[in-house]
Amino acid sequence: MNPHQRPRIARRSFLTLAAGSAASVPLLAACGSGPGGPDAGPSGGGAVDVDSVIPDYIPRDIVTPDFPSVDGSTPGYLSFPDEFVASVDEVPGRGSSFTAMTPLWSTVPPGLPDNSYMVTVNEEINADFRFQITDGNAYGEKLQAVLAAESSVPDFVTIPSWTLPPRFGQAAENLFADLTPYLAGDKITAYPNLANISSEAWRCCVFDGKLYGLPYPSDLINSVIFYRHDLTTDLGIEVAPTNAQEFLDLALDLTDPGANRWAMNDMWAGAQLMFGVPDKWLLEGGNLVHRVESEAYRQALEFQAELFAAGVVHPDAVAGNEQQARQRFISGEVVLTPDGAGGWLSATREAYAGNPGYNQQPVPAFAGDGGTPVIYKGTPSNLFTFIKRTDDTERLEEQLALANYFAAPFGTKEQMLLEYGAEGVHHERDEANVPTLTETGLREVARTYTWITRPPIVASQVQYPSYVEDFATWMAGVMEYAVDPVFYTQQIVEPPEFGALEQPFIDLEMDIARGRADISQLDGAIENWRSAGGEQLREFYAEYLDEQ
Repeated sequence: MNPHQRPRIARRSFLTLAAGSAASVPLLAACGSGPGGPDAGPSGGGAVDVDSVIPDYIPRDIVTPDFPSVDGSTPGYLSFPDEFVASVDEVPGRGSSFTAMTPLWSTVPPGLPDNSYMVTVNEEINADFRFQITDGNAYGEKLQAVLAAESSVPDFVTIPSWTLPPRFGQAAENLFADLTPYLAGDKITAYPNLANISSEAWRCCVFDGKLYGLPYPSDLINSVIFYRHDLTTDLGIEVAPTNAQEFLDLALDLTDPGANRWAMNDMWAGAQLMFGVPDKWLLEGGNLVHRVESEAYRQALEFQAELFAAGVVHPDAVAGNEQQARQRFISGEVVLTPDGAGGWLSATREAYAGNPGYNQQPVPAFAGDGGTPVIYKGTPSNLFTFIKRTDDTERLEEQLALANYFAAPFGTKEQMLLEYGAEGVHHERDEANVPTLTETGLREVARTYTWITRPPIVASQVQYPSYVEDFATWMAGVMEYAVDPVFYTQQIVEPPEFGALEQPFIDLEMDIARGRADISQLDGAIENWRSAGGEQLREFYAEYLDEQ
């Protein structure tokens, strides 16, 4: 038998396994792309038609994009409208007070009553929001503590998908409101901004057959290799590799230690992109193959080691310093770096003030073997917000009306207020209507209300020359190579006993890249993974595959 192919898992064998351990009962937040995808799954007594519990999709045409969405890509707008329209007919709040727990990966702004942005928004929506803002890097620990103390759960709780705690399906039922009776199907028409969010994003919010969460729409393509177009232009070097060897040749041309310039940061994420390594599973001939068992993973590891051996990786990256990776890219010490799609704007925003000529671009999509690229889609909603369970129907409807306000799309008065605060206080607009935060805005305006939910994501940062067109056209182009992962966007919460299975591979990846281990050690690591629980993990996922 091919060592990278595993026997098809029968449902009966999974049920035998699960019967012996309550902790092995799988939990699923379903947001699959096909009709009838699993949602209650094995833990809920059978598959449920997810489309029957999610809202109807009713797009809103507020402003026509200059670069329309292609197969779910992010649209782009080259200008702000002269007049911003209202997207809600009436003030959403009824004077109630709410608490909201949200993460933040930047400086925490002042709270009430010292934050005039929050004062302004609260007055506008006629609701008193008090935010419990937690450092995003420590959010998972804080979240588990809050959920354990049921009496202190805030009215709104934002949960990133990667911090979903074990047995979360039980917590959702006990702690949070079932939104299905209020939003499913055509009931969403009462909340037109929420109806403007894609069905795929809403599927991510279904747990055990019920709609519990509010989505936070995201870019569908996320993994990218960027290069400094301004620097390569000055060097007279074209960046258009069509295979891994050409990429290595490019890296050698770019590296000049005497000029304090190396080709790249750690390229592990980029190597996986080149060779089409999935985030978790592949499906080959009806068999589930884990990413570490795949030939693509092996090829990516071997190529990563080649890059390090060629001396094209910055010494600080070789030493494992990833905290300064973006800064090395912005400063020009490295010319190539892997990042998320959102990193394009973040780095440009950081670099532009000191270097108006700064221009980063995505390396055109290519496959390591020179064939057709394979780019796995990311989830259409990486975060969800849950509403605390209540028997007060009027209060719950008020909360949904507020969420509808927070989901106001580009070109609306509500979206401008939420993103930029009050004009003349928190932002100013130039002759092209482009808003810029004032000193007060920079201090006080932070992502708070729009963590609860937000509109479909767009590219509209026209203050950075060519960014909108470049971003929107790039993503529209790579959708040609976009592939749905096996469990596309399904948030499957693994039992905690599987939590440490992949750590040995993280260590081995670093050691192989730096020459401290040989690629031959991968085979032993895979066998250890299988015997330590990998086969049980495969069976865990196989039941969902069978339901699909």
